[in-house]
Amino acid sequence: MEAFPRSLMLGLSLLVQLAMAADLTVDATSTTLDGTQSYDNIYVINGGVIYVTDYDGSGTTGTLVLEATGEIEVDSSSSIVATGAGYQGVASSSGDGPGGGQGGTCCYDGGGGGAHGGDGGTGSRDGCSSSDGSGGSAYGDSSTVDIDMGSAGGAAGAADGDSGGTGPAGGGAITLQAPTITMAGSIVTNGDAGSTPNNDATGGGAGGGVLLVADVLDCTGSITASGGAGGSVDDGGGGGGGGVVKQFYDTSGTLCTVTVDPGSGGCGATDGSTGIDASDSNDYDGDGYLASDGDCDPADADVNPGATEVWYDGTDGDCDGWSDYDADLDGHDSDAYGGDDCDDGDADINPDATEVWYDGTDGDCDGASDYDADGDGHDSDAYGGDDCDDADADISPDATEVWYDGTDGDCDGASDYDADGDGHESDAYGGTDCDDADAAVNPDATETW
Repeated sequence: MEAFPRSLMLGLSLLVQLAMAADLTVDATSTTLDGTQSYDNIYVINGGVIYVTDYDGSGTTGTLVLEATGEIEVDSSSSIVATGAGYQGVASSSGDGPGGGQGGTCCYDGGGGGAHGGDGGTGSRDGCSSSDGSGGSAYGDSSTVDIDMGSAGGAAGAADGDSGGTGPAGGGAITLQAPTITMAGSIVTNGDAGSTPNNDATGGGAGGGVLLVADVLDCTGSITASGGAGGSVDDGGGGGGGGVVKQFYDTSGTLCTVTVDPGSGGCGATDGSTGIDASDSNDYDGDGYLASDGDCDPADADVNPGATEVWYDGTDGDCDGWSDYDADLDGHDSDAYGGDDCDDGDADINPDATEVWYDGTDGDCDGASDYDADGDGHDSDAYGGDDCDDADADISPDATEVWYDGTDGDCDGASDYDADGDGHESDAYGGTDCDDADAAVNPDATETW
């Protein structure tokens, strides 16, 4: 029950072809996107470039998720770029983000580097000597199937009254998810380098995040999520920390070359720390099962062949291929969830079953009474009904009596040879009534002379 999850509308300022109305093709051009973009197939070819919208503190800016139900291809001449698209610098202040570098009015000269997979470096004061703005603390996680943006570096020191300018941005977050990913080009989401406003140095931005999730991954290109260098003058900004890169595949894979280097510190400042490269596991949900083992959702650790099925939640939890709405596995979904099985706890009860009459169960789920075998709308008189012959639909209290055929057709209990109902059968059929069409004429009547 795999699914990637699917909306199809985006406005592109440049040429983006929607091949077959469901493919995204960026061919020899560039475009800028953010948020989740879902297609059948995605192609970035012939020098095509997708840029990620810079984070502006709102919506899905700074992040891009490219999902395809078929394949994603980035050829060797093409790229996806989110450098500087992550958490942004703040004027005369510490950088934005969970690991923003310290800067602005807290400090005199050099701002701290932003963090992500690695810590940000610490800035230095004039003379490139003592420490100044602290670098941010790393927050990247190698154990989950998600990523974040890189944090911004701190502004230069402003405690001496000068403007500290604005610290550099971290790299954005890029996710590619498809059954097949062919990545021969490059993905780049570096942190921006620091600057030197008013003769003081800002810290560097941290590298961003990249996540590739595929059943078959053919990645011969490169992924770079490095920290930006700190500014350098007579003081220095701390280097940005390296980013976070995760490449996961299930059936087979070739991994891209990954660079998550730290940014270097400016004069007297310290470098950031190396980021996280978690591209060393093909069981990316960590449940111990690969696609070749029957894992039908390699992104969800709760879904695998060893899981206990939770019925009616819409997920094939144990990957057995059966409908999640057919708990008794009889081939029919429960009628409580749009199916036609009137008892989804018993495999012997379903529309294909042969009805066993008079056992109190609607075995074939046709909705008819189990005590009305002939289907004439009347239960058998042997089980509390009023049908005197439950094997013949022409015999029931609603039937019109056919006289003298030997059958009580309307189940009224009267003789079939007493058409006038006077208690005497017709003498044409062995009785004593000489006129079975007149109830006043019978052996019990008083003769009128």
